[in-house]
Amino acid sequence: MSKIIVVFGATGAQGGAVMKALLADPNYKVRAVTRTEAKVKDLESQGAEAVVASFDDPESLKKAFAGAYGAFVVTNFWEIFSMEKEIEQGKAAVDAAKAAGVKHFIFSGLENVKDTIGKDCYHFDGKAKVEEYLKASGMPFTSVRYSFYYENLLYFFPPQKQSDGTFTITIPMGSTPMDAVSVADMGVAVRSILNDRDAYLGKFIGLSGDRLKIAEYADVISRVTGKTVKSVDISIDDYSKLTFPGAAELGAMFDFYVRGNPDRSVELTRKLNPKTRTFEQWTTENKDAFLKLLN
Repeated sequence: MSKIIVVFGATGAQGGAVMKALLADPNYKVRAVTRTEAKVKDLESQGAEAVVASFDDPESLKKAFAGAYGAFVVTNFWEIFSMEKEIEQGKAAVDAAKAAGVKHFIFSGLENVKDTIGKDCYHFDGKAKVEEYLKASGMPFTSVRYSFYYENLLYFFPPQKQSDGTFTITIPMGSTPMDAVSVADMGVAVRSILNDRDAYLGKFIGLSGDRLKIAEYADVISRVTGKTVKSVDISIDDYSKLTFPGAAELGAMFDFYVRGNPDRSVELTRKLNPKTRTFEQWTTENKDAFLKLLN
């Protein structure tokens, strides 16, 4: 009999990849969670059972977890811009899953930046607090810690065109390599963790597909597209003072990447998904999207 896995964020990047990987395995049945009735038919058309539930509605969570073997839970700071709210939501999911007797709770967690380098980084620190709560709860769990997404270089940190026709990437990592991964590849990694539950219970798994300097990421894009893409040197302090929303938050994240020595493993990630792509492989497969961007 197929095991029911509750997948939160099923219409998003992380949850969507997990749902896709689980739907390809007859050992699992996906119960996809959405907050809106409008998305139910689309999820059902992909082969999932769809349920409408919210972290803020305990009764809906009770129904979402009922009879489930496992769960993949991801919270979204960037949607609510509140660490306290994200912690509340994560704790609510833990409590509901524990009450339902879930056997394997996989949480998309992150490190505590405040404790590590002394800077507030709310979208990390909130998830770290949920990890602490999860560990103390006695719930059988695994925490997966994603790296910077390759996809961010297409959508959120795209190369910017300069007056001379070249393009620049501005990420304040200096000469420190940065772990990154395609979020689309990590659904299979999560499925592998479910498949080998005992090996990963109580573990914090750092996921990475590649580890390059920012200048090397730029070089890959240049090589694949034929465009000139360069990295721009900028200090953490100057980056944090930029005027776009979340600059200080992201500055703290990059500072943690530089000074906090986050534990990410390309080797373990490839064990979990042997088809995890390098950045060059992923960029080559997304060449057309980059060329459309770099016009």
